[in-house]
Amino acid sequence: MRLTLSNIATSLICSLTAITLGSCSLIYEDREGCPEGLYVRFVYDYNTAGQDLFQDHVGHIQLYVFDEKGNLAAQRSVSNTPDDSPLKQYGYNIHFSQSELPAGHRYRLQAVGMQRDWDEALSFGGAKYRHTASPTDNSENMMISLDHDSEPIPGTNQFAVDASAPLDTLWHTLKVNPGTPRDGVIVPAPEPTSAPYSIYPLEEQMAEVKDEHATYATISLIRNTKHLNLTLRHVGTPEYVLSDAYDVMIIDNNAHFSHDNSVLTHDSLRYIPYTFRPSRAETDNSVDPKAEYDIMFNRLIINPDDSQDNAMLEIYNRQNGKMVSRINLPAILSQGRQAYPLKNYGLQEYLDREHDYNLDIYLKDDDWIMVELHVLSWSKRIQNINI
Repeated sequence: MRLTLSNIATSLICSLTAITLGSCSLIYEDREGCPEGLYVRFVYDYNTAGQDLFQDHVGHIQLYVFDEKGNLAAQRSVSNTPDDSPLKQYGYNIHFSQSELPAGHRYRLQAVGMQRDWDEALSFGGAKYRHTASPTDNSENMMISLDHDSEPIPGTNQFAVDASAPLDTLWHTLKVNPGTPRDGVIVPAPEPTSAPYSIYPLEEQMAEVKDEHATYATISLIRNTKHLNLTLRHVGTPEYVLSDAYDVMIIDNNAHFSHDNSVLTHDSLRYIPYTFRPSRAETDNSVDPKAEYDIMFNRLIINPDDSQDNAMLEIYNRQNGKMVSRINLPAILSQGRQAYPLKNYGLQEYLDREHDYNLDIYLKDDDWIMVELHVLSWSKRIQNINI
């Protein structure tokens, strides 16, 4: 074939275009070096900060991949260590080759995150999260449970949670954003997680692996473990030493999480503070007496129609056993969404996005008179209408 300057120019333009677009063009027979299989990324942007915090918060990922029948097809575990922190790398992904996940099939992805390696976490004190139903049997068999006593507290139906140490943090799969299989190395940017989701229908949660192409999927995580900083303040009674005077606890039926992250209400748990910081009043009454508590607990679910199904914050006078307060915790905490008026968060969405709560409760004698909720620089006071 006779080559002209026009032919040569056209060939150069086509070659440069293929290189620029980063594609493994079909004009080439040899596809060595072209990306293929499944690449899975992770984000934790379902929060109130408005940004992806995965690199800073998550130190361990356990990823399960299931085929169309729900059977386990592959799994991978990745953890940060003092010598290597892969999860801190921007855009880090787990890759499964076509030899691991055959092409022509669609796969469901499930991920669980922790701050440290799952097995390593079990060696520390305090209550731990455990797989109490194995996800290796079927995708809908996964169940994660928080440790608690095997027998209820005498005289109650509540099971005590060990508070000798803070809970490790548990993240669960919120949403899988599958990408269209692509011929090339240009990775599409993940979509922000901007709304609450359900995993059903499962068809929308699955990623397709296509022969000799790369499939990119992003898993958005939801944080299930919550923290409450609670300060008790006593009005007009400076001689009270609050840390010695009151028992503080959260009561909730949220010991177990199913494969879809729904809360299974099998057991009623009693969470107590893992630490407190007392502040004794000065004799001249110039210091407001208070005590500060830190409690960690599982995901809060709000039921606006039946407060009895909601978590309760209970405070008792330790000396006489009188109940000082019984507060509908998710109803109070969900009002913090008013600190983000432009976001228009729903009640449950706000509780799932927020993980660090701050409450001040003001007491007088043996009754609470006011709750003060703090979110960043915003605060709201709620009076006890029964006083």
